[in-house]
Amino acid sequence: MRSTISTLTCLMLVLALGACASPGAARHGDPAAIDAAAMDSAFAGLVRRNAINTAGVAVIRDGEIAWSGYYGEQSPGVPASRTTLFNVASITKVFTAETILRLADAGLLALDEPMAPHWVDPDVADDPRHALLTPRMALSHTTGFPNWRFLVPERKLGFLHDPGTTYGYSGEGYEYVATYAGKRLDADFGELVRTHLLEPLGIPGAAYGIREDTFDRLAQARDEDGRFHGHYCRPNGWCREPGTYSAADDMAIAVEDLARFLVAARDGEGYGASMRGERERVHVTLGDQAVVDCAMAAPGGCPREQGYGLGWQVLDYGDDRLLSHGGSDWSELALAYIHTRSGDGVVILFNAPGLEGLAAMPQALALVDPDSPLRGKYERWYRQAQREAGGADASAEDSVP
Repeated sequence: MRSTISTLTCLMLVLALGACASPGAARHGDPAAIDAAAMDSAFAGLVRRNAINTAGVAVIRDGEIAWSGYYGEQSPGVPASRTTLFNVASITKVFTAETILRLADAGLLALDEPMAPHWVDPDVADDPRHALLTPRMALSHTTGFPNWRFLVPERKLGFLHDPGTTYGYSGEGYEYVATYAGKRLDADFGELVRTHLLEPLGIPGAAYGIREDTFDRLAQARDEDGRFHGHYCRPNGWCREPGTYSAADDMAIAVEDLARFLVAARDGEGYGASMRGERERVHVTLGDQAVVDCAMAAPGGCPREQGYGLGWQVLDYGDDRLLSHGGSDWSELALAYIHTRSGDGVVILFNAPGLEGLAAMPQALALVDPDSPLRGKYERWYRQAQREAGGADASAEDSVP
């Protein structure tokens, strides 16, 4: 049922009480049509209040894009549009994983084979545990590696845990499996992503690597003072080189292309039912990093299992699973998810520095999917970031994946 509360009043209630149905998007499962004008007004206000540089949003219903909206500027004087590309940070990992799954389903590699015969990182060559590493461990974040080697005191790759024993979110694991696959197949992994995933799904405009030919469509990341430091550059001066890629970060894609990717993933395009089942089975639980706080969840809102499958964060409700992934960096906050049963989903991409994106994400979810089980996660994350304000940037490098 469409709310009669004004958009502004609704947003005030959302912030104060954490509950209010959007005038534009009905609650999950309600087939009511989206009020595009109300949604545009609500998001335009959200972007202004939170100082978001660029925003793109899509709502998926029954496997179809029901609505999308674009706000702010792609670059000075150029408004955001459906052709704008957003850096989606760690959502890149899902594209890496989906490529590995297609290669495995085609028999070109195996999820449980040792990676060591084809690739051993020099940093772990003297540790015999490298022989235990498999693609499945990398995709399910159980390699035992840290998130990034530059975040540990030694600045070298090493094992924090024995492989296969416990969850530990790791971009290094994704870089490892991509390097292994490229060496296993004597191919550039970025090219494997293009030929086995992006082109078959009809989204060749997405940039898995750093492509200068996409810079004129890429949302410009700006710091708190509005300064642009260059595409794929950080305020400290470090930049990614054109022609390179990361298997864990910095993919650029348009909102509707990411929505189409979600639908194709939900449908299991590119591999068989057995591989699809493996992908969305919870391989490892998250312990105290669980997405849904079941002590605070509404009746029926606590999943029977929550953790990582192969590439995706999975909330298992028995007759339904929510497949999701997010991404964050100094200037990006991204979220994409879809329900396997209904085919309903959401894409929210913010180009915004620091706390601005974190403040806006719960508000955005309240508009497009008020019952989203992920909303509480972003509310907790924002409160944590507020507490840590003045110290390390709490949103950097997927500190809360």
